[in-house]
Amino acid sequence: MENPQSTLPPPPKKHEGILSFGHSQQQEAPDFSGITSDVSTLSRRLRLLEEGFTNLRRFFQVTEENVIAKNKHFSAEIKTLTYDINEVRKEIQELKDKLLLVIRELQSVARKEEVKVLEKYINLWNPIKFVSQNEVEQIINEVLEKKQQ
Repeated sequence: MENPQSTLPPPPKKHEGILSFGHSQQQEAPDFSGITSDVSTLSRRLRLLEEGFTNLRRFFQVTEENVIAKNKHFSAEIKTLTYDINEVRKEIQELKDKLLLVIRELQSVARKEEVKVLEKYINLWNPIKFVSQNEVEQIINEVLEKKQQ
């Protein structure tokens, strides 16, 4: 660890005043070279920090703009998905309603056992051998004609 005294510039030399009346001796000019280099170093560091902060501001501004754009995009996607989900729900409800209607219709339709009973009666009566009223009248007329001849 360095001695903190070694990094500090030497203290300024004491002098008796700026103007010395009655003294003919010439005073030396104070040495500002150390202070000037320190000020230039600090100035350079300050510029570097300012550039860094400027770059960070630009980075955060670009990042914020990207986040806002993504947020708008995701918001639009969510709205679209919500709309699609609502449409699917409506279609499912319509399908449920139609299915219930089909079930009600099927409940009113004859069952297999009932159709079997009807089939047995039809086979028993044999309606194919039934004749119509016109056919009966025609047969009667033919029979009557034969008798008259």
